Amino acid sequence: MAATIDSISNGRFGVNLVTGWQKPEYEQMGLWPGDEYFGSRYAYLTEYVTVLRDMWGTGKSDFKGDFFTMNDCRVSPQPQRPMKVICAGQSDAGMAFSAQHADYNFCFGKGVNTPTAFSATSTRMKQAAEKAGRDVGSYVLFMIIAAATDEEARARWEHYKAGADEEALSWLTTQSQQDTKSGSDTNVRQMADPTSAVNINMGTLVGSYASVARMLDEVAQVDGTHGVLLTFDDFLQGIEDFGQHIQPLMQCRSALLEAQQEVA
Repeated sequence: MAATIDSISNGRFGVNLVTGWQKPEYEQMGLWPGDEYFGSRYAYLTEYVTVLRDMWGTGKSDFKGDFFTMNDCRVSPQPQRPMKVICAGQSDAGMAFSAQHADYNFCFGKGVNTPTAFSATSTRMKQAAEKAGRDVGSYVLFMIIAAATDEEARARWEHYKAGADEEALSWLTTQSQQDTKSGSDTNVRQMADPTSAVNINMGTLVGSYASVARMLDEVAQVDGTHGVLLTFDDFLQGIEDFGQHIQPLMQCRSALLEAQQEVA
């Protein structure tokens, strides 16, 4: 499937590898290997990505490990170019995995209208990559809630918070406490933080088009940041607003926009 999408997209594709942390998702089908998996999931993923690289690179794998045994396993077609691998691990083990095996590391932005609060995470990823002798940048996830004025955008954000599903958020908090092997810096622990759990604490930029553009420019200045991932409260309208009203105001995008205008 990855090789096919790679072909269709002309290489604009990458695979996000997720170890899995939510026990009920697996337990409902009898697939949970036991709570000891919390402590070994990146060893499992290391073998998995080794198999993927074998298959994508040579079309076959004879890998033998603790978790996987491949006997002349084959895949065709192969990708046109080296497949990009992304991971979103935030724990020390997750970042060490990304440093060794990933091309990019997803991370959450933090807080509401605090665009550079994730900088410590980006620094940790940069340090881990330097230790591994590789360049692995951070792609930061933010939700944008934008409108013509700051007041209008803030009113929408307050409306969403008022409608939070408290029972679901309580369940998320319970699930975040199941992993006793990892530290306090995992993705799920951030997701369950009460600051803005209504949108799983992905980092939220709320304001006018100009305010959001300014905050994204601040994001671009954080060392180790290779890009952003954006989601919107109203996704289709949000994409239109971003392209028409926000991106043209971003200083970090001005050179690209000028080049596009020259070509046009």
